[in-house]
Amino acid sequence: MAAPTITSIVPASGAAAGGTSVAIVGTGLTGATAVAFGSAAATSFAVISDTQIVAASPAGSGSVAVTVTTPSGVSGVTAGSAFLYNAAASTTPDPALVTSLTTSLMTMLQTATSRDALEAQSILLRRLALEGDIIPSRVPAPRNITEIGGYMNLLGTLHEPAMREQALAGILGVAGPTTPLGWTSTIPLSMVAVTNDRPAGPAQPTIPLTFYVRSDFVTPTNAALTFLHQRGCTLPLANSAPRLPAGMPGAAPPADALPFLGRTLDIVAAAALGNPATDPIALAKPQGSATPFQIASNVLNAGSVTVPPAAYDAVTCTATTCSTVTLGSQSLVNVAPVLANAGFYPASPLSQPTNGSDASWAHFTNVTGLVAGTTKLGDELGLLYDAPTIAGSAFAGALDWVWNGSAFAAPA
Repeated sequence: MAAPTITSIVPASGAAAGGTSVAIVGTGLTGATAVAFGSAAATSFAVISDTQIVAASPAGSGSVAVTVTTPSGVSGVTAGSAFLYNAAASTTPDPALVTSLTTSLMTMLQTATSRDALEAQSILLRRLALEGDIIPSRVPAPRNITEIGGYMNLLGTLHEPAMREQALAGILGVAGPTTPLGWTSTIPLSMVAVTNDRPAGPAQPTIPLTFYVRSDFVTPTNAALTFLHQRGCTLPLANSAPRLPAGMPGAAPPADALPFLGRTLDIVAAAALGNPATDPIALAKPQGSATPFQIASNVLNAGSVTVPPAAYDAVTCTATTCSTVTLGSQSLVNVAPVLANAGFYPASPLSQPTNGSDASWAHFTNVTGLVAGTTKLGDELGLLYDAPTIAGSAFAGALDWVWNGSAFAAPA
């Protein structure tokens, strides 16, 4: 993996005493083990995503370079990594700084994938809905303390203590209690839309603009895609947000629950098996090898990391049959070990297509954290769906099914 880089820091200056909260923007920041301001370590830091870190500056003076250390190396010194210690803090907020900080905060929340960040999203949206002037209130605003007291008494009479607490917080201009008012989601995970690779070619019209990944798998999946992009490769994927099948009398639940748990990835099969020399994806193996064909991504453009060419045998298919062709000098990257770093694996042995419509080879599954004999289907469903949705689905009678190492099955 490439060493991390820093493109900008917001704010780019802070108090000499330290304690400034700094948003570090760059690439390859996942897995950061240290953040330093010059020779001094940050007092604390948190990795938000592969492109963002929030760190607290230590005490210091003058202009220093901020660096990030990951297992892949240390970021270089650039104009965007400079941080200036101010001799004295200003008591007047800088409007440009406030705007920049607000923009950075909103970017972090918009790209949130962790449970804490999603909860922060929910709190901010709830505050806006309850106390922001988005939609005029059906009740006139109180004009004096007597009318305020009347509203407070009315909410008490109606046994609405949570609404009364929120109203008081709005009047005082302070952060209110975080107790949900009955509609805040408590589901820990979600499906996140990720911008898809859509390389030019005959398959491009069939490739969706986005694909969906479960929130706890987003960061490693993006890291895997970055690895491929650095080598000039693409990986078109075709996953939509899963929906539970409706429950019907006498209907059995689907045999494979993993797609409904956000634990699968599917390559766009139309991006392969046509012309292995130009398709984004190829099924290939070293020329003359007796090993099975493997999924590979074609180097269609020059990347920052060079992939040496080699001779391969590859699969090409028509509507009815498949055959093998020779690629004399082709640069390919094996996809399986790259996606394995994100927890996704193809079938083993890999299914070999029999015609151009056969897409069984393009399916990857993720069983990270599933413990054979212990993990229950109901617990896994509860990570993505609320109780009423699960109860109305075809899985309602299978909540006690247990993972057996290859599938969820009824307990013996």
